[in-house]
Amino acid sequence: MYLETNGTKQHYVPALPEVLQATPLINPGGSFTLTFTAPATPGDYPFICTFPGHWRIMQGVMKIFK
Repeated sequence: MYLETNGTKQHYVPALPEVLQATPLINPGGSFTLTFTAPATPGDYPFICTFPGHWRIMQGVMKIFK
């Protein structure tokens, strides 16, 4: 079982190899631009907000096609 003990220090982003990208916490009215190269391997790549409780509505899937 994975247990994170430094949530606030890590901006609630777990230190797992499955995490490909992350952003810092953004305050209301703020913004942040994340630029990255999508994976080359076709497939479904889930994304989620890891702030406590936000995952219920802040999630989705990035689909990579061949």
